[in-house]
Amino acid sequence: MHMGLGEVIMLVVIVLIVFSASRMGTLGNAIGKFVYSFKKASRGSDLIDVTPRRLEEPRHKASDEKHS
Repeated sequence: MHMGLGEVIMLVVIVLIVFSASRMGTLGNAIGKFVYSFKKASRGSDLIDVTPRRLEEPRHKASDEKHS
């Protein structure tokens, strides 16, 4: 199911009517930001490390002094 040139032109005209020419810039900007964010995330450069840190045992000065 391939789209010919006539179908593509008709689709563009319908999209322009529905979204109006003034909103097409905003729509294009949003799509561009989405593609940029998706590519950045797929590279894995900004992944968040969720590995829990190992906590040190709390030192109780009061209890150590009582046993001494």
